Amino acid sequence: MTDQLLFRNVMKIKAGHLQPFREAVRAAVDFVEENAPQLMVRTLIDETEMRAVSYQLYRNSADVLRHWQMSDAHIQSVSAHCTVEKFEVYGDPSEEVARGVSQFMGDGRGMIMPPLKGFSRF
Repeated sequence: MTDQLLFRNVMKIKAGHLQPFREAVRAAVDFVEENAPQLMVRTLIDETEMRAVSYQLYRNSADVLRHWQMSDAHIQSVSAHCTVEKFEVYGDPSEEVARGVSQFMGDGRGMIMPPLKGFSRF
């Protein structure tokens, strides 16, 4: 097994915010690709339903914390244009990462699913 963490974030785009949301996501992903530790980031959008889904793969919890610290301005920029409907963590996050996503756990929007078995090829 690995320490990898996969995040799945389902967002509802606010009415009238489609274009600024798209721009904020593009800027955030460009920044992450150049500077942040994620192994993979993929954001998909359903304009008809005004929803987006973001997947992020991290090597470990330390990389999640590093990403949060360095990318906070971009996270806030995207968040201004959407609300989180679901936030799922797949893997075994550290206590600090679990605390960081706890806001989604208390109201039923989030879950953490521990690993059973798997591997990665890169």
